[in-house]
Amino acid sequence: MAYDPEQRRRALGHFLEAHGLEPKALCRAAGLSESALWPFLNNKTHALRDDTYEALAEGAAKMLHKPIEAALLRGQAPSGAEVPVAGKVGAGAEIIPFDHDDLALDYVTAPPGFELGRAYIVSGDSMWPVYEERDLLFVKEREEPARRPTKRPVIVKLREGAIFVKKLLPGTKRGRFHLLSVNPSAKTLDDQSVEWIERIGWILPAD
Repeated sequence: MAYDPEQRRRALGHFLEAHGLEPKALCRAAGLSESALWPFLNNKTHALRDDTYEALAEGAAKMLHKPIEAALLRGQAPSGAEVPVAGKVGAGAEIIPFDHDDLALDYVTAPPGFELGRAYIVSGDSMWPVYEERDLLFVKEREEPARRPTKRPVIVKLREGAIFVKKLLPGTKRGRFHLLSVNPSAKTLDDQSVEWIERIGWILPAD
């Protein structure tokens, strides 16, 4: 794939924002000049050196207290069988996707058979008691359009754009579904037009 400076800029900016890191603070932790990232992030230069990415990854690891590979700052999958975390499941079981298909908040080790899939992370308690905060939900393939109701919760995107984790029940209109939450206190969304679903095939509970 050809080098794309805009993709690299977006990836690095997204990483900083997603992890709450300030460019100057990261540069200090990496042993670089505080202004080392300014030209690149502001479109004054078109690339960062490989050793700069390595230093930034080491600095991020210190600040976040976990291993960080330089590939993640470039918007690339780290080494090994890992998949992107494509979004988080927030209030009302709604998924907040990350902005670009080529970006991810993080990468996680794929369970067997899910090497070409993706994951979603649960944020908050809207999915309790079935899922808990920071559980990872792994999916393989996208079913477009949804062909039939589902017995288990799935990732479902409505044609209006919202994405949820819901069960699909037959609607009262042809080609539409009722969306049932796993939380019994949540309201059912009636007769929704569904664009696609992704079936949850593996759940990794939070530590």
